[in-house]
Amino acid sequence: MGEGITTPWILLTFLQDQRCSNQEYKKELETLENELNKKRPVISNYSSLWRSNQEHFSDGDDGELQTDGHFCSDIRHFCREMQPDVQGRVIDVGVARQIAANLIEIADQLDQSVVSRASGHLARRMQNRISQDWTSLLSSEVERLMRQGIPGLQQFPQEKVMLTLTMVLVQNIGVHAPTLLRSFFSTAVQYINENLQNFIRDQGGWGGI
Repeated sequence: MGEGITTPWILLTFLQDQRCSNQEYKKELETLENELNKKRPVISNYSSLWRSNQEHFSDGDDGELQTDGHFCSDIRHFCREMQPDVQGRVIDVGVARQIAANLIEIADQLDQSVVSRASGHLARRMQNRISQDWTSLLSSEVERLMRQGIPGLQQFPQEKVMLTLTMVLVQNIGVHAPTLLRSFFSTAVQYINENLQNFIRDQGGWGGI
């Protein structure tokens, strides 16, 4: 489970699946999604999915129950839920949302005052540095929080807490400074891929998170 799912899609899903009333932030998320969508060959993969699954469906009218218990209209739902990533591999959107939900559950247990202070501290440091330095700033902030200790999350692996903290910091900074979101999103993806990829791999990929 989770094969083909990549860091950008998990982070984007994490950000999208949390309530926020900031319309500018929502627009930036939409732009991010559009940018990721442009990098994948949707039509060719859609056709491929149809060809590889049409044996389960007849050419009957929409809504007609087939002998295997499926409805013809199921194929459209299937193709909406299965989307190719940047490298053309298929992403199961439902699985991505479940992974994000698992991380959101941890995020909900974080002390919001601690997260808010950390986000403000990181944002101030970012303003005085070029974007190429943001990865090291993010890394030092996450490490500082881990050294400080995160109450109530001792039951989770340290790397999973770091992963959640990273995504929460992206969310908080994005909400308070939407114009920084897309650049900081790329920073967070780079940080996760450079520092937490071994942990993700050890879990069997994103599906094990």
